[in-house]
Amino acid sequence: MTRVTRRSWTQDQINLLCALIDKGVSPVRASVALGRPKLAVQNKARQLGKPFPDVREVKAARLAREARELEAIARREHARMPRTASGSSHGH
Repeated sequence: MTRVTRRSWTQDQINLLCALIDKGVSPVRASVALGRPKLAVQNKARQLGKPFPDVREVKAARLAREARELEAIARREHARMPRTASGSSHGH
C-alpha cells in the first residue's frame, strides 16, 4: 500500500519550482532539486497553472533545434571550402 504524506509547500519552494519550469528543467530534475516525488512536483506545477511541457513536445523541440544547428554547421563548412578544384591556397 502506498504511503500518503502531506508536506505543505513553502513560498520558497513554489518560487523555485516556477523558476525551474521557466528554465525548462524536467520534472525529474525539479523533483530532485525540491526533494519531492516527481508526481508531487508535476501536480503542484499543474495547480499553479504552469504544467511541465509534455515529454514528447520537449523531445521534438530538442531534435528540431539540433537539426537546425547541424544544418548551420554544414553551411559554414561548405562556405569555407575552396571554390576551385585545384585546392590552391591564396597565401593565407
